[in-house]
Amino acid sequence: MIGENGPMTSIHPGFVSVSESCPGIRLAASYATSDNFTGVVVPGYTAQVVLVSRALAQMLSLAQREAEALGLGLKIFDGYRPVKAVTFFQEWAQRPEDNLRLKERFYPEYTRSELFERGFISTRSSHSRGAAVDLTLVMPSGVELDMGTEFDYFHERSFTDSPLISSSARDNRRQLEEVMVKAGFRNYSQEWWHFSLRAEPFPEQYFDFDVAETIRS
Repeated sequence: MIGENGPMTSIHPGFVSVSESCPGIRLAASYATSDNFTGVVVPGYTAQVVLVSRALAQMLSLAQREAEALGLGLKIFDGYRPVKAVTFFQEWAQRPEDNLRLKERFYPEYTRSELFERGFISTRSSHSRGAAVDLTLVMPSGVELDMGTEFDYFHERSFTDSPLISSSARDNRRQLEEVMVKAGFRNYSQEWWHFSLRAEPFPEQYFDFDVAETIRS
């Protein structure tokens, strides 16, 4: 079946669309476009939507309310990530470097394989368990707060407590972390944008259904 934004598919009943469950949150859905560190639409992303587990959606709604109380909002880059996408990242890392512009933008200091060796990309992702989300804070206009780097900038500057960024960017990162921690998330120290649930709904499961416009079977 084809929806307004692309193919539609049945998804696991424990997952929901962020746009349906948390309508006030803005979406970027970076991997469903070519505007990401690989330079292509990532396999498994067939529509510009974000899916998350129901448990994560509940906590996201709490985080959005915390952000709104500060006159801000949330913007999500990625939620649930199919296993096929993680596999693609591993395959991509073994290919010769063919896009120096993207390398300079996203991983200027490292080779592709070093991104895994240094923990910037994982061979098994909590995103595939429905337990993680990548996001930032935005103004009511939708403009992102300055976090010192963009999403998926693989460098020590992206470490949450990095001293290599401005004081205002550090304050913004602390504000994002405070919002998310209050809602039941914990941050990954090497990526200011990555937060996972403290209480995972599927701690032993890795899912591989596509990120697509959804129908309920």
